[in-house]
Amino acid sequence: MQQKVKCPYCGYEMPVWYDDKASKSKGIFIKCKGRKCKKEFEIKIN
Repeated sequence: MQQKVKCPYCGYEMPVWYDDKASKSKGIFIKCKGRKCKKEFEIKIN
């Protein structure tokens, strides 16, 4: 099942998905698309 990535600062659900079966990921940086947030954060999957 796919899950959406949430911004750790404002909780906005980003238009980015990842699968439950994904094993490891790091070094992926995205910018929040929330109206007032716009902060950059890293996606880490352990």
